[in-house]
Amino acid sequence: GPPPCEPTGTTLTIAAPPGAAGNGFETDCLAAPAGEAFTIEFDNSDTGQIHNVGIYQSAGGEAFFQGDTITAPDTITYDVEPIDDPGQYHFQCDVHPTTMTGTFVVQ
Repeated sequence: GPPPCEPTGTTLTIAAPPGAAGNGFETDCLAAPAGEAFTIEFDNSDTGQIHNVGIYQSAGGEAFFQGDTITAPDTITYDVEPIDDPGQYHFQCDVHPTTMTGTFVVQ
């Protein structure tokens, strides 16, 4: 079927709201244009919790990108190399890989 979201540019934003460790990121879909470098602006508002954003071929698969962890409250901007092959991939918090996950679309 169609992807759950589509790229709107090369600046992606995502947040870990309070309670994210058990409830997930504030979105379950991120999207980037194929073949273009992009940034992820990550806002960790889950007070006292350590989180990051990692992008993978699939859950448990090879990593395209693993961002540095930050402890809330904090923000970080990740610079990510282009992903050339369009498709639907996986993103997660590497500290909470079963509860903080989503689909990463490359178009």
